[in-house]
Amino acid sequence: MLRKIFVTLKRKYKKLVFKKNSIFGKKTLFGETSSCINKGGKIVIGDFCDIHASIIVSKDGEIHIGNYSTIRYNSKVFSCEKVIIGNHCIISNNVTICDNNNHPTDPLMRMKMCESGFYSELWDWKYSDHKPVVIKDNVWIGEGATILKGVTIGEGSIVACKSVVTKDVPPYHIVAGNPAKIVKRI
Repeated sequence: MLRKIFVTLKRKYKKLVFKKNSIFGKKTLFGETSSCINKGGKIVIGDFCDIHASIIVSKDGEIHIGNYSTIRYNSKVFSCEKVIIGNHCIISNNVTICDNNNHPTDPLMRMKMCESGFYSELWDWKYSDHKPVVIKDNVWIGEGATILKGVTIGEGSIVACKSVVTKDVPPYHIVAGNPAKIVKRI
């Protein structure tokens, strides 16, 4: 009984956190482990979604999640530019979706970052390479997969568990591996 009350209170708290940091539709649920950090960007979540992930946008970032989509436990969605997730998408546990490299690839820039203090402006994702990520409708992303910057995953496709997607996936295909390669047409 106490556990049920605690879970209910925690979900109400999560809904308040998302309400402060995002726009979301009707009957969208937020799990106990979900989190939402908005550093001045835009987060829009559709109707009838079920979110258990960490969703983080930087100052100019945008994340759009379509209707009837779910992002499961311990998954993370990061954006400094744009991440679009379509309708009816299933994003499994421990998935990472990121539209940027998090840090610059230039070694001198990384040295400047460290010397500037670990919370300076130079640590903003905008200083890393970044490109939008687009996940079309009815995509299933398997557990532990990673979706990197600049990738479009076509409608109806499947990304196998623990795959690392570095290139576009055509509609209605299954990809697997590191780096992910087409293994089958659906």
